[in-house]
Amino acid sequence: MHVLSTGIVIGIAVVALAATLGASEVLVRGVGRLARNLGLLGGVVGLIVALGADSPEISSSVSAVASGSAATAAGVVFGSNVFNIAFLLGGAALAAGEVRIRRSVVVVDAGVAIVVTLAMGLAVLGEIPIAVAWILMLLVFIPYITFLFLSPTTIAQLPLPSRISTFLANASREAGVEGMEIEAELEDLGAPPGRSWVPVALIVPALAIIVLGSIALVGSAVTLGRRWGVASVLTGVVALAAATSLPNAYAAVRLAMDGRGTAVVSATFNSNTLNLVAGIAIPILVFPSLRGSVPTSYVVWLLLMSLLALILLARGLRRGGALLLLSAYGAFVVYAILTG
Repeated sequence: MHVLSTGIVIGIAVVALAATLGASEVLVRGVGRLARNLGLLGGVVGLIVALGADSPEISSSVSAVASGSAATAAGVVFGSNVFNIAFLLGGAALAAGEVRIRRSVVVVDAGVAIVVTLAMGLAVLGEIPIAVAWILMLLVFIPYITFLFLSPTTIAQLPLPSRISTFLANASREAGVEGMEIEAELEDLGAPPGRSWVPVALIVPALAIIVLGSIALVGSAVTLGRRWGVASVLTGVVALAAATSLPNAYAAVRLAMDGRGTAVVSATFNSNTLNLVAGIAIPILVFPSLRGSVPTSYVVWLLLMSLLALILLARGLRRGGALLLLSAYGAFVVYAILTG
């Protein structure tokens, strides 16, 4: 790509981004319909849809590290997660006036995201061995997946202290409601009603377009970054992170405007968890160059943004809190540019 003119490289990046984002919408509808047709519980549907929505970020991260740009790869993941906190939550609250939540499931989703962020952040910074990071991640991620597959009735019957079983059963019911809200949103966006398998059949070609588009997008972004003297980590943490997260932000605003605040919050934290699992935890096993690929400040910023969002949500996330989150993201971008 280095022999192409800058104008052509920019054109390739724009086309690749458009194709990737368009294919991710098709993928989200396909995986959401697959989960529904298989009769999976609402919480599982929400997680699968979040994974589909995260496919541009994950593919871009994997493509970047595989091409030798670990800083860009890690930047995409951590930058996307900071963007998600600011624009999925803050943008949704700003548009709808308020994000109303059911607290039980939000505590579960946010708690898992924060622990996974801490574990993978320490691994990328080289502060703990990769094996230890994986153990910490699995200690919360496996129980979380199990929780999503169990019905509220089954959870209530587990041999746990009554307060914990009641809390988890309530969270499971809320997760089921979220799944139904996300399904309704997909149908509002034009997914065929009923048990149609047409969207499912488009999953594989959509994935192929996302992978190819991500390779072209990352290659273009890295090439432009080198020509313009932009650090690789800055290319990932600002440009690629924001661009690949745009569909998530749009979906969050739609959900919030429809009064589905808990689905917005759950989708945000699930998205961040899955970005770290698929974009950092798995690739770092094959590409140890990810260690030391981002500054400590990026990891700390993401953790603080996550905790700030959780505090604001507990008090009721309204436009004032939304502006605070968006301002924090603006400060993050300025800091990244000044230190990049």
